[in-house]
Amino acid sequence: MPSYLDRLNAEFDGITDGVNAVLERAANEDRDVTDDEQTQIDRDDARRQELTRSIEHYTEVEERTGRVAVLRGRVPATPRTTTTQVVEPAYDIARDFPTPAHWAIAVHRAMTQRDPEAIAAIERATAHQMTTDNPGLIPRPILGPVVSMLDATRPFISSVTNRPLPTGKFDRPTITQHVDVQKQAVEKDLTASRKMTIGNLPVTAATYAGHLNISRQDVKWTSPSILQIVFDDFAAIYADRTDDDACTQFVASVVAAGVDAGATYGDLLTALYGAAAATYGAGNGLPDTLWVAPNVWAQLGGMLTQPGGAAAFPGLSIRSPQSGSPLGLDLVVDHHFPADTAILGPARLAEWYEDVDGLLQVQEPDVLGQLVGYAGYAAFLNVNPASFTPIEGIGSLVVPPLAADTSGGGGGGTATQTKSAR
Repeated sequence: MPSYLDRLNAEFDGITDGVNAVLERAANEDRDVTDDEQTQIDRDDARRQELTRSIEHYTEVEERTGRVAVLRGRVPATPRTTTTQVVEPAYDIARDFPTPAHWAIAVHRAMTQRDPEAIAAIERATAHQMTTDNPGLIPRPILGPVVSMLDATRPFISSVTNRPLPTGKFDRPTITQHVDVQKQAVEKDLTASRKMTIGNLPVTAATYAGHLNISRQDVKWTSPSILQIVFDDFAAIYADRTDDDACTQFVASVVAAGVDAGATYGDLLTALYGAAAATYGAGNGLPDTLWVAPNVWAQLGGMLTQPGGAAAFPGLSIRSPQSGSPLGLDLVVDHHFPADTAILGPARLAEWYEDVDGLLQVQEPDVLGQLVGYAGYAAFLNVNPASFTPIEGIGSLVVPPLAADTSGGGGGGTATQTKSAR
């Protein structure tokens, strides 16, 4: 009991220290607690209330145990007695009912006279049927829906411009030279004039498809229906394959030189702002999105402004990876990106064209089969590859442990986020 009570007390103290740390950090930073911090405090406080009730209960139990031990010490212990277990011999019905006549007499006495000995004898002779005696009569139910571990959300495709696919091949018009507008020197002077030229970006769609032949017996006799399960799986696989291909084409289309993330939180801010400024300075508009691989998202979520400091990007959520906005950028996490991928740019300049046929079915009466398939046609286009800038090295940043103050003058330590060798 003391060890269990000690564990409850230790957990209570640990939770209290955590709540105090959150409140102290908010006080030191002269701010209110964030929504995430408040949620954590409420959850921890609810757990402390449960622990308080448990600690009170088991403290009383331990106190009662101590009082009983004191009382026992006043009275000499009585000698213990041991009992020998007698093993009953295997039941033999002939001992109670040597002949059918004995059985008939026992039944009569039990039913008409309610003779306890006759009732006990009949009970000993009665066989008891249980579920373990007839497993073939108890069906094993199948509990749906069928579990699938495939993620079909397509984070990257959902983040860019989506348009219907007009045909297998088409041209995307783009202005290569704009008209001109200048300040007029004097009244009635000739104003600026320049023709507009429009080029084209050729686009070719790819076909994504698959098929499967299912017997009519399998379609009719399965529960839940194999046909619906196959259809759902085709749709999920199509989503996974198209998102994977779009991510691959997007990364390959980026031509701008990468910007090094540096080794500290300050370096990373400089890199992000520098990449955004380069895009904006080229006249392509401000970037609005940061596309990252899962390991880069994990580094951003775990990064501190300094050792022992606040989270660098507190809006990032483990339950919703697409939440959070580092520097006001929309964050898009996609597991199809290669490790260490981090690309900044305007989402409107990446386009996805798609025409989905969806599920297809053909009956085959000669073999009692059903041919099913799924098809779609899609194309990815990076309208202006120079508008997208890779941020290199975020995935290899190393967040240091909490550093003790060795300056001798109190206060926090120096921000020393380091980067592993690449």
